[in-house]
Amino acid sequence: MSTLTLPALLLMLSLFGGKTTVAFNQVKGMLYKKCDETQVISMVESKYDASFKDRQWNTACKNLKQLSECSWSPLFFLTSGEIKFNCPANQVINAIYSGYDHETKERNWSFRCCGASNLVTFECSETPMINFFKENFIWPVPGDNYLTGVTTYFSNGDGDHRWGFSYCRGIDLDGVTINSKIISSNSPISHYMEEGDVMKSTKRNANVCSNCKWPKINGLVNVPYKLTEDFSSDEKQQIQNSMSSFHLNTCVRFVPQSTQSSWVNIVKNSGCWSWIGRTGGRQDLSLGSGCVTHGIIQHELIHALGFWHEQSRTDRDLYVRIHLENVLDGYQRNFDLHETNNLNVPYDYSSIMHYGSLDFSRNNRFTITPIQTSATIGQRVQMTENDILKINKLYDCGEDNIKEF
Repeated sequence: MSTLTLPALLLMLSLFGGKTTVAFNQVKGMLYKKCDETQVISMVESKYDASFKDRQWNTACKNLKQLSECSWSPLFFLTSGEIKFNCPANQVINAIYSGYDHETKERNWSFRCCGASNLVTFECSETPMINFFKENFIWPVPGDNYLTGVTTYFSNGDGDHRWGFSYCRGIDLDGVTINSKIISSNSPISHYMEEGDVMKSTKRNANVCSNCKWPKINGLVNVPYKLTEDFSSDEKQQIQNSMSSFHLNTCVRFVPQSTQSSWVNIVKNSGCWSWIGRTGGRQDLSLGSGCVTHGIIQHELIHALGFWHEQSRTDRDLYVRIHLENVLDGYQRNFDLHETNNLNVPYDYSSIMHYGSLDFSRNNRFTITPIQTSATIGQRVQMTENDILKINKLYDCGEDNIKEF
């Protein structure tokens, strides 16, 4: 591994003007794929050319925000070792460079890592080896994740390598949390809500969700649903995509309602809200204006599966402090404890079901703060591993009914 101090390379980069290249590079030629300064790599594609014993590469980009503190990695020479590279914490890959060495008949590589103001990466994962030798592949960065690292494995006789990638979820601490968006959307109907987005029940004690699980049949939990025609085709697809994440990670299956007597009726009413668990018969779940986003859809569906907000747990006072003096008058009840079954799952500051630190604030001061001072509460992305674990424990999901990414 050598330090990247090549004036010729820097001159070459400047000549491209920072534009993203979208076509495959020439075999045995230079690869330079750079997203613009508000984007990051969202896909990596590779084709093996058997005639030239070299790979062609392509990438795609997706929006993040204005990037800062960008720097290139050292230059990795695959003739002297494999790549094992990850960006520093809270940085993601914005550009890739590769040059072909005609003497060694191998490529060298460098990666540009960038941060963004208040970007925090968490729940990082690493793929297995994506391809076999001489095999084409296309790897999209999963969901709301960001590419953070690259690994290669064991060149074969032709100098070809197998590839793997690292990726992390990311949140923008300056952004608005999922729960804060929900609260904002629900402000006109807040008097009908408990905890901001839970419809008040007249049928049972709202503090206890007893006998409110959805039925399990042949190892799968079927949750019938209907989508009203108020949603556009794109919105319907977004809702179904969000449901798919439950199918991938749990034994819960959202299935179109036919003859079932109990179902979730997904409507486009005012605000974002749900009932807690199965109520019996038709139960509305609203995804109004501004609510049809991946995280909010998951949040409301988790309510429908039987879960309250994370900071309502019986053990929450061990993990957070509630500052009622900063809470809007009349909204203090939204911070009440509930009689919850915590399923022996650790308290999750990053849960998609957790309030943000300023939710229901009357003076722009924190209403909830973590006792673990390094923790960040509330997020904007999607279910965490502990959110998934709680669903699987509540519904006793066996591994045979859980798909892997």
